[in-house]
Amino acid sequence: MKLRVTLLGAVLAGCTSPGLLKEEAPALRLESGTSPSVYMTCLLPKWQAIRPGASVTEIRFGYRLLLPAASGDAAQVLLETTAADKGSAVALYRRDAPAADDAITLAARSCL
Repeated sequence: MKLRVTLLGAVLAGCTSPGLLKEEAPALRLESGTSPSVYMTCLLPKWQAIRPGASVTEIRFGYRLLLPAASGDAAQVLLETTAADKGSAVALYRRDAPAADDAITLAARSCL
């Protein structure tokens, strides 16, 4: 029993949930002139090409896109796009510090 509890604790320690990613300020805030659904339709295939485990869920007034870490199911990057007055508000949260020219950030900017 003690071994099971230890293994469960180790597994959970490696997980990063969307809520934990959102505890910090967004690494990037953007505005798009398109609706959240159009923005997400553009971005999802680009992120899936970077990492096939990328998944999208519908949230209130928009969408949430999760990109898992390369070595597991823990969320590495979270992007939320929600309806705004003239299109969409986009917030990108990352577990690690982004490089300005990394593929994830470039893809997010390319769909604006």
